[in-house]
Amino acid sequence: MNVVYILSDRHNPEFSGCYGNSITRTPNMDQLAEAGTRFESAYCVSPLCAATRAAMMSGRYVHEIGAWDNTSAYTGVPKGWGHFFREKGVLLTTIGKLDFRPDGDHGIEDERMPSHRENLDVMALFREDPVLPRVQYLHRLRDAGPSDSLRGHSRDFRAADEAVRWLKADRPSERPWVLVVNFSNLHKWTPPRDLWDHYDPLIRSENLDERYTEDLEHLHPFHKAFARYSNAEYIQPEEVRRGVVGYHASVEILDGHIGRVLDALEETGIREETLVVYGADHSGNCGEHRIEDHGGLYEESIRVPLLFSGPGGQTGQVVRDPVSMLDVFPTICEAVGLESAQHMRGVSLLDLIQGNSGAQIPAFTLSEYHADGFPGSGFALRSGPWKYVECVGERPMLFHLADDPYEMHDLVVQDDPGVQDTLIKLRTMLCKICSPEAVDARAKADQRALRDRLAKSGRLDRELKRRGFMLTSEGLQHTDAFLP
Repeated sequence: MNVVYILSDRHNPEFSGCYGNSITRTPNMDQLAEAGTRFESAYCVSPLCAATRAAMMSGRYVHEIGAWDNTSAYTGVPKGWGHFFREKGVLLTTIGKLDFRPDGDHGIEDERMPSHRENLDVMALFREDPVLPRVQYLHRLRDAGPSDSLRGHSRDFRAADEAVRWLKADRPSERPWVLVVNFSNLHKWTPPRDLWDHYDPLIRSENLDERYTEDLEHLHPFHKAFARYSNAEYIQPEEVRRGVVGYHASVEILDGHIGRVLDALEETGIREETLVVYGADHSGNCGEHRIEDHGGLYEESIRVPLLFSGPGGQTGQVVRDPVSMLDVFPTICEAVGLESAQHMRGVSLLDLIQGNSGAQIPAFTLSEYHADGFPGSGFALRSGPWKYVECVGERPMLFHLADDPYEMHDLVVQDDPGVQDTLIKLRTMLCKICSPEAVDARAKADQRALRDRLAKSGRLDRELKRRGFMLTSEGLQHTDAFLP
């Protein structure tokens, strides 16, 4: 079989019908779930675009390749999907956002409409300084509202057009192929008036759950810092509500793009012989836990949608065991008749999707965050119902997600011997993968070194100014134009 992999940017699965939301209209995602397998507990590799895309493409954890943040995009080293498929004779075509370093050899045979990491988010290079609010994000939230045009979403419409064109006219018939279609409009919450007017009356501040009004003092110190970084002390409840309205509407726009790709598969007569995968590079908060951006390690930022629908698969199947976005590549490899590259992590989920006995289930998933707003490195390990969060330099967090899906009750603060046993078990699992303290030290050393190089070239000042900051003798300061 061949594969169409649709990858969105910043999609929290809570905002989709097939994941239980009765408000968001997502008929095409729902169709994929009904015709195939929905993974209830899929996790990104890192809740940050360049880092997670580098990890997914290379098939390695973020700390293994040094892709710490949005300054360290994928260069083509280590070799990834593109190199592997090219060597095996499988055509890999990508459409839309990649977020790699533009001068690297990514190995991809056919890149169309690629957007790469042309600018560097240098705020991640100041993690040892006092955390300043990212006022740029506050202005973006305040821009949420109805738009008279789809200009802010135009790139995704063009990506859908190109995907339809490729499927109808350019797909090869003499060799296997994998098509990856990237959509990124969920960073913008400015839908057309008709969509805004549909969702606006459905969202009321008083109906938003307890995550949206959580006291800052209730948060773990790392997430308290991250909430302040994302402007928690400035944001008003009505601004949060409007952001949620815009996000619902933007997800519906995304679902329409998915529908166009599915329609093209039907029209070309290849739907029944094609594995369709839908996932996201990471998720993102819309005010939950007082956070308005993606980053940090709550479920709203690291849990992603993951749907598979294709030949031989179960229909309407729901898998609740945790899986990683690193498992997508081995699954696609098996679907096109290849064994996955030995140097890449992840396990194939194809047996699970097809309902075969003895299907392999990952023992755990791991997400990492080494960027803006977090004073130290963070690692979220999910195993069974447990979620353990290591915060280097601070106490860890522990949640039992079956009992506490909103992560309102950090069990670490409770004096329970059973909790301590679980903490030891989960931290031991993490330490078999890496030393959190050593990774944190390496990440910060790499970030300091890059900051020094950019300062010498003059680029650091330019990138800071673009984000509303300036570097003074007293450290980072906001520019007046960006003050709330």
